[in-house]
Amino acid sequence: MGIILKGRQTSSDFEITIHINTEYFSLIGNFVEELDLTPLSKCKALLSVNLSSNYLSEISLLPLGKCRKIKQIDLSNNHLISIDLTPLANCKQLEVLNLQNNLLTDVDLTPLENNKNLKSINLDYNLIKDLNFSSEIKWDKLEEFRIFSNDLTKIDLKTFENCKMLKELDLGDNYITKINLSPIMNYNNIESISLERNRLKKLNLTKFGDRHKNYVLCTDPDVKIKGLKTHSEDEKSSIIYSKGKYYSPEQEMSLDQFFNNVKNEKRLKRDKILAQINEIENNSI
Repeated sequence: MGIILKGRQTSSDFEITIHINTEYFSLIGNFVEELDLTPLSKCKALLSVNLSSNYLSEISLLPLGKCRKIKQIDLSNNHLISIDLTPLANCKQLEVLNLQNNLLTDVDLTPLENNKNLKSINLDYNLIKDLNFSSEIKWDKLEEFRIFSNDLTKIDLKTFENCKMLKELDLGDNYITKINLSPIMNYNNIESISLERNRLKKLNLTKFGDRHKNYVLCTDPDVKIKGLKTHSEDEKSSIIYSKGKYYSPEQEMSLDQFFNNVKNEKRLKRDKILAQINEIENNSI
């Protein structure tokens, strides 16, 4: 049993009656600005919640903490300025968490350290500067971790030391100046490591097998790469422009400008929402 509301047919405030046997709750592409998930707390069979493509700037996940069977949560393409993941610590069956394309500046993932069934975490297209990890994470089934196009300046991959099933790691379009790939160098399932559009000066691939080197993408042609066999331009280009992605300097500049414009638009939108929230709070005093 599921509830699906798709398209722009709902108002910004409404109530929905939820059957306790509901397994799928989907509210996609509406004008929803506020939503109380409390009715979902009674849905013990709930497997999936999809609230993507709305106007949510804040939402409490506390009711979902009682949905112990939930596997997928999709809050992508909203206006979230903050998120507290603490309630999800109780959701041990959680496999997919999608927070892509919001206005988040920091995310604390430590509440999820014991969610052993996590397979995919998507934080693409936010404004994340601070990403908090636990040193005790047990994501031994994690296959995909994405944080493309954010404001990260550093990330410690020791967090992923036990994520031996990792296939895709996307750190592209951030401000990372150095990175140590050694914690994940021996993983046999790696298919893609994207470091494009960062500010890397050096890249050490010494301990990477030849097969894995072909999965590293780093578009900065001036980065010094350690661990190449021949140091030839052909070998270097297989790292710099792997997966067939080659751009001219003009195209690179155009793409950089595009991603910068997207981030600037997000910053303005976030500031506007925060100003509106402060105004409402001041008027209520």
